[in-house]
Formats: sequence, structure tokens, C-alpha cells
Amino acid sequence: MYIPADKKKSKSFEGYTLIVPAVSVGNVGQLAADLLISTMWLERCGFIYHDSILPLVGNDPYAHPEADVCKLVTACEVYESKLHQLVIIQQRAPFVKGKMSSFRRWLTGWVKENKFEKLVILSSMHAHERLDIQLQGPQFRYISTPDLEAENKERFTQDVLKWIPLEGRPSLEDPEGSLYLPGGGIAKSLFEDCSKENIPAIVVLVFCAEGDNAQDAVKLAYNLNLWMDLIDFKPKYDLDGKTIIKPASTWRVPSSWRLLFGTAVDQTLFH
Repeated sequence: MYIPADKKKSKSFEGYTLIVPAVSVGNVGQLAADLLISTMWLERCGFIYHDSILPLVGNDPYAHPEADVCKLVTACEVYESKLHQLVIIQQRAPFVKGKMSSFRRWLTGWVKENKFEKLVILSSMHAHERLDIQLQGPQFRYISTPDLEAENKERFTQDVLKWIPLEGRPSLEDPEGSLYLPGGGIAKSLFEDCSKENIPAIVVLVFCAEGDNAQDAVKLAYNLNLWMDLIDFKPKYDLDGKTIIKPASTWRVPSSWRLLFGTAVDQTLFH
């Protein structure tokens, strides 16, 4: 269930865009969500408690180095931008084996209940599973539901984006090719559920391998921002029409990324 941070305030997400990262190869979707939340200074509006996600608790990954307030985060947090009518779910723990389908059912129901305008799924795919045609050129792909594709077809193919739809995987049963997302986590099944429930949805992904996937996350967030225009690099006014929002000079990397690969080796070990 979704539990708001302030239970006294009733909140409607009607007309909002929901971004959900899939726990996929290289955790690229989650890292890209980190970049968006950190750079846009999103506000934590609640969290999701569901028995399909392993429990987790930790320090605030977006805390400033000089922060003197300790905040805790749980396995699945929800962040909001009222200015952009945007909600981002950040999942920090894997699914319990055999429970993923129950989370998908809950999520699609929550999307419909709150009347989100569309669902954006951030994911990644094993680079070693690429087709010959995918080996060269841009390593970014997308796949969207027909209604969202029709609405944005011209934008996707224009010179600014030049997005390439994910190629189908041919087989003996389906020579034309079917949707194939090895290493994509919940992305494929969630996208198919959205298609059945008539929820406008899009999967954006990059081909990658396990390792230091920070640059893959930047690539994914950059392409998403080109389409959704979430992060402005020019000054603009807030909702009140008076407060000037300073532009972002670059992506703001969360302080927690310093510990992605643990602490440095103690050099005194080699003395």
C-alpha cells in the first residue's frame, strides 16, 4: 500500500506522470531515478509498503555533506514534483521470489485509482543479448503502448530525439519478432500488464553489462529529459510566478554514489 508522509493531507495524482525504475541489469533504472530525484530536488511524499519487496532501512541517500539532520529511507520511497506534475518511485530492494506478479497487480491498480496520465518504466538490458543490428549506433531503445506512440510519434523521430524503437526478437513461432527484455526485471511484464489495462506506458532502456553503470544511468536520464523536459538548464519561475528557479548546470550526483563500490582500500595494508 501507499502511505503518505503527511496523513493529514489528502493527495490526488490525477494528470501526473509516474516514473518507475525496474530492478534490472546494472541497476541502471534506479541510478537514473537517483539522478532525477537529486537534480530536481524532489520532495519525499510517502513510501510504499508491500510484502513483495524485501524490507530495508538506511540513511538518506540524497543528504547534503553538511546536513545536520538524519533521515531514514525504506525499501520503496515515493517522491513528487508539483511543478512538473511528476511522481517517481525509487525501489531500493529486490522482490521476494514469486511475489513480483502481486506487486504488478497492485501497481497497475494504484495507477488507475490515482488517474496517472502515463507510466514511464526505466530499465536496462543485457548487452550480450543484442542483435547484430543493435551492436553499433545508439544503445538507447524504447517501446510504448499504441496510444502513447501515436501521441508522440513525431516527437520521438524528430532530429532532437531520434529515438529507436526496440527491435523484436524473431523466433520460429514468431518470425516478425516479439518483445524480448533479458535482464530487464519487471519492465516487460509490467508493460504488458499496462497494455492489457489500457494504461499509457513506455519503457526506456539502454544496453549494458554489470559494472560501473553511472554513465549508462546518465545516458538514460539524459534521453528521458530530452523528451519530458524535466530539468531546465535555463532560469524559470516557480508556480507562484515570482520565485525564480535557478537552472541546473549539470546532473547532481547523490552523495550516496561515493559508496557504490565501498570505501577505498587502506593503503597501510601494503606498508
